[in-house]
Parts: sequence; C-alpha cells; structure tokens
Amino acid sequence: MNNWRQRYHIEPKSGWLNDPNGLCFFKGYYHVFYQYAYEPVGGNKYWAHLKSKDLINWEEAPLFLSPDKEFDKSGAYSGSALVKDDIMHIFYTGNVKNKGDFDYINTGREHNTVHAVSKDGEHVDSKNVIMYNKDYPDGLTLHVRDPKVFEYEGKYYMVLGARTKEDKGEVLVYESEDLDNWNHIRTFETMAKFGYMWECPDLFEINGQWILMACPQGLEGGKYEFQNIHSCGYFIIDGDFRKNGYIVEYKEADLGFDFYAPQTFTHEGRRLLLGWMGMPDAKYTNPTVEYGYQHCMSTFRELDFENDTLIMKPVKEYESLRKHCFDFDEENKTYSVGDDRAFDLEMENFGDKFDIEIFDTLKLDFDAIRGDFELSFIANGYGRDARYIRVKKIENLRLMIDASSVEVFVNDGKHVMSSRMYPSEYKDIKVNGNITGKLYKLDV
Repeated sequence: MNNWRQRYHIEPKSGWLNDPNGLCFFKGYYHVFYQYAYEPVGGNKYWAHLKSKDLINWEEAPLFLSPDKEFDKSGAYSGSALVKDDIMHIFYTGNVKNKGDFDYINTGREHNTVHAVSKDGEHVDSKNVIMYNKDYPDGLTLHVRDPKVFEYEGKYYMVLGARTKEDKGEVLVYESEDLDNWNHIRTFETMAKFGYMWECPDLFEINGQWILMACPQGLEGGKYEFQNIHSCGYFIIDGDFRKNGYIVEYKEADLGFDFYAPQTFTHEGRRLLLGWMGMPDAKYTNPTVEYGYQHCMSTFRELDFENDTLIMKPVKEYESLRKHCFDFDEENKTYSVGDDRAFDLEMENFGDKFDIEIFDTLKLDFDAIRGDFELSFIANGYGRDARYIRVKKIENLRLMIDASSVEVFVNDGKHVMSSRMYPSEYKDIKVNGNITGKLYKLDV
C-alpha cells in the first residue's frame, strides 16, 4: 500500500514532475504549470497545468504545452508567464536535441526562446520563436534557457540562464517594448567562476531591494554551504539592474535535500514562491517510482526581505486547514499522532540543546555549543543523510509535515530546510528538550 501520497502538496497522479513554470493569477485563478513527463523517471517534457482559487484546492487542467514543433520537439522546457491586457503570455525554452555524435553542450542541440499566447489560460493560441541560439551573445554554449519575464517602468524585461564556453554560469538580461523584439542590455556574472550553469533565474524587487534568484550548478562546498550537488539561492543586487548594478552577495535559499528551480510571482501585494521538491543529478532516490510517479512541489511561500536576508514563510492560506491537536508543554515527551499524515507544528522557547524525532524517520537536532542545526535521517532516507545550518540560537521553528515531506522554517523563515521523507509508519513525534508550542492536524 502506498502511504506516501501527499495531502496538501502538488504532485502528479502519474509520471514525473519537476520545475514550476508560468506561475500567475489570471481570470480569477492561480495558475501553476510544471515540467511533466509521462514516465516516473522522466522523458520528453510537457507543461502540465493546475489552477486554484485559494492555493489549497487544485483543479487539473489539460496539458498546456506539448513538444510538437520543430523548434521544441525535444521538450517544452521551463519558462514563465506574464499577464497583460487580459492575455496570458508564456515564454519558455524550446529544446531540440539532434541525433548524432554530439556533446550537446557546444554541438547538437538548440535552446530556442519561444513566446506563446493564450486568451483563456488553458489553450495555446499561437507559439513562435523569438530568439534562436544565434541571437544570444557571443561566447556562450548552446545552454541558454529558462526565460523569466516581467514588466517594469513601462518596459518588459527577461532573464535567461546561460553557460559560457569556459563553463562559467551567468544570467542574461533583455529588454523589450513589445514582447517579441528583445535587446540584450547586460549580463550578470561573477569575477571568479561560480558554477558552470545558472539555471532558472528570477529577477524581482522586494522592499526596495532587487534580488536575482538562480540555481548555480556544480558548486563545490562543505558541511555548511553548497551541500547539494547543485545550489539554489539568490544574489543581492547593488544598484540599477538595467545599468551598472552588480551582484554583491550570494545566499542559499533552502539548505535541505530537496529544493530547486523556484519561481516567484505577485498577486495583491504579495510575492509568492513555489519550488520543486527535488534535486537534479542527486544520488538519493524516491521510492514512489514503484507506484508510477515521482516528485512534488514545495508549499507556497510568501517572501519578505529584511537585514539583507530573504525571508520565506508558508502562505497564510494553510492556516485555514488547521485543526488543533495538542500543545507542547512538557520536557522530553513522546506525542502520539495516530495515523494522520499532514501537520503544521509551531514551536518556541528552546534551550541550548534539543532534538525532535518525526515518525522514527527524521531527526532535527540543535546544539548551541556545536553551533549548528542538523536535519538527519534515522531511517528511510533513500540515500539522504544529513544537512546543516550554521546557527547559534533557535528562537522558533515551524514544521510543515506531509505524508512524504518536511519543510523546516527556522527563526521566522530566515533559514529553510526542505526534504522528502518516506516513513514506514506514522505514529509518534518525540521531543527531547524544554519546548513549548502547538501541533495542528491539517484537515485535507
């Protein structure tokens, strides 16, 4: 029996899910598109489509993009949406992979930037290539992809992830007045090599600060940074992104095992983020493949920015699902949660040392003397071992637990750790330490 079906996270009924695409609010619905393949281990990529009025209850819509043209025949790769004048404009990468003896980096493929138009948000009225590889700046490999488009001060802007011929990651910035004709105005890069490819870029302003999110691939790290095979984080921009502004610092957005390719959008004054709870090229696995599907999305998160840090918290809509179960008010106790799967835990008043065990599967451990917070697996990690945050004090924790995932928000969302987990049974949450808080069952 498959006990790992998520209760409130987006996941496919069958097949493969990865990057969230085209996030927007259009005609009364939140829209989530995502990379989809029919086989649970991947394959040719389509855009699947879900829509919701409340970020909680999702309706399945027909497949939105199919790789059915010469310019996208090997996959409709990642991209974004822009709503303008009651029309949804979609921008994505049309992948072409030719048969032959190619390295598929400098030879043998195309990454075409495609503009698709939809009047109803469910069917594509047209799609046309607006940039081929020959149109990108000199010095790049054929890896230029994942357009994110937005409007600012009367013009349109696009960022594209790129890989140079020296295997150095960077982000291209384009400007347009009509969404079809685009001019390259600058490139964001680092002096020293910082990963060989920057995937899934996103450029946005929050609290007066411009942020460049990206996923640098191939960073070599240690215990506290770049712990995954690929990173996911953000650069702080100093100055005008269109002119001489430059990136001054990189911080990782999520320090867990499974978080990648996030995308943001705005609605009613909130900047919301959704990420893929997966990690490309990771050695660890997901046993749901045996049941014909793989991967899920993160919770939706609302972003804030303070003290040079991007803050992420679960959107308030999840609180409507809460059903109070019990309070944490004793030291060193085991709490039986029956056979439920979906929880929201809020905890505070920590001492200098504590640990929490979830379903005899996953352990959270903090030691002030050691100076870090650890997420590790007791069992059923399927190759996942431990991830760390360097932190001297834990003021509060919020755990969003689902049937096969946990998202840990540390100190009001200043740090986040997301991971898949696959318990053999759902029974106890054990708390060792003097902790107060509340546990809510999520009624889904």
